[in-house]
Amino acid sequence: MKTVSKIVIIILCMLKLGAVAEGAPRRYAIKAGKILTMELPESSDTSRRVINHGMILVGKGKIEALGTASDVAIPDGYTVIEASDRWVMPGIVEAHTHIAVEGGFNDMVTTINPELQIGDCVNLEDIAAEKAVTGGVTTIHTMPGSGTNLAGFTVIVKLDCSRPEEAIVREIGAMKIAQAYNPERRSGDLGLTRMGMAWMLRQILNQAKEYTDAWQAYRSGESKDKPAYRPELENMRKAFEGEIPAIVHSAEAWGILESMQMFHDEYQMNTIATHTSFCGYMAGEEAAKREKVHVNIGPRLVDFRGWNAPIDGRFHGMGAEYISRGVKNLSINTDAVGWGMQEELAFQASMSVHYGLDEMIAMEAVTIQPARALGVDDRIGSLKVGKDADIVIKKGTLLDVTVPVDLVLINGRIVYQRNGVNLVAKEKS
Repeated sequence: MKTVSKIVIIILCMLKLGAVAEGAPRRYAIKAGKILTMELPESSDTSRRVINHGMILVGKGKIEALGTASDVAIPDGYTVIEASDRWVMPGIVEAHTHIAVEGGFNDMVTTINPELQIGDCVNLEDIAAEKAVTGGVTTIHTMPGSGTNLAGFTVIVKLDCSRPEEAIVREIGAMKIAQAYNPERRSGDLGLTRMGMAWMLRQILNQAKEYTDAWQAYRSGESKDKPAYRPELENMRKAFEGEIPAIVHSAEAWGILESMQMFHDEYQMNTIATHTSFCGYMAGEEAAKREKVHVNIGPRLVDFRGWNAPIDGRFHGMGAEYISRGVKNLSINTDAVGWGMQEELAFQASMSVHYGLDEMIAMEAVTIQPARALGVDDRIGSLKVGKDADIVIKKGTLLDVTVPVDLVLINGRIVYQRNGVNLVAKEKS
C-alpha cells in the first residue's frame, strides 16, 4: 500500500510530465579519469578510495561493477558515458535542509509535536530541488523548522521526480528536536527557560520510553498484556529502538553537552547534533567519546568573537576545530530554505577547507558521513558495488566550485546533464 507522501509525489510528477515515468533504467558503462569512491578506509591504505583510469558499470539502478578500466570489461548492451578526462564521485548527501516540502516548516500551536511528519508534504517540483541537482546534490534529509522543541519527524528523499515511487529513501527520517535559541519563547510560558524546555522534552520522552519498553516486553513474551496503541508515540518508538536518529538543533558548548547527555547518554539514542556553532566545538572532546554522536555543522562554519570562550581575535573554522578535538563523525549542511542555497553544499565544504579542514574529510562530510549519520550508508554516500547508482561527474572534485557539474545520475538514471555537454558517447553493440 503506497504511503500518502508517495502518492502526492506521483500525482505531482504526472501533472508535470504528462505521463508515468519510463520503465527500467538503461545500463551504463562510465569511463572515468579518476574515481573517488569515498568509502571510509579500514586502515591507512587509501587505495580503495581513489581509482585512476576507472570503470563503473551501472544496471537496474545499482552499481554492478567498479574498478580500473583494465579490470572491468564493458558487456554488450551498455551505453558508454565518456568521462575519461573527468572525476566521478558519489552524489552529495544533505543532512539538514528544509527544501522540497509544501507548507510544513513550523507548526507553532504547541511546543511538542510528536504526531507531525514532514513526509506528508514532499514536493519535488520545488525549484530548489531542481537547482540542488545542478550542484551535485542527490539526496536530502528535509525537516520541519526549529520553532518548537519537538517539531515532528523528517524525511529522506532522492531528488529525482522521474520515478516518484523510488524518491523516498525513508519516510520517517529522524526525530527533529530543537534546544537553544530558536525555540526559546519570549511569551513568559514554560519554554522561556532552557530548564523549562528540558522538562517538557523529558515529559514526552519518558512517555515514549515507557511505551517502547511495553511493546518490547510484549513482543519478547515477557509480558502478556498488549499495550494500548498510541499513534502519537509510534514514530518516537522508532528513535528509541534505533531505527532512526534524533537530530538536535543546538548551539554553544552547553547546548552540545545538553543534547548529548539527554538524547545519547540518558535515552540512548543515535544522536545528530546539528548547527553546533558559537564555539560549540569546545565540547568536541566529549562528542568524540561517543561513537553514536554525529556532529553536523552549518550553515555557520566560522566563529570569530569569543562566545563563552576567550576572545583571541582569530577566525576559527568549526570543522577543523571539531576534528582537532578528536571528532570523527563530522558532516556539513546548508540549512537551506529555498532556491539558491541547497546547491551550495559543495561550497560549504570548500569553505571549511579554506578554514583549515582536511580536504578528504570535507569530501566525506558531504557524502559518506551524512549517510552514516542518517543510517542509510548501505545505499548512498559512496561508490561501491551494490549501492544505489547516485553519481556526479565533473572536471574537478566536488570541492572545486570553479568547475560546474557536468552530469548527475540518481538510481542509475541521468537526471541532469549540463547544456552543451554530451558525455553519453555510444552504446556498445
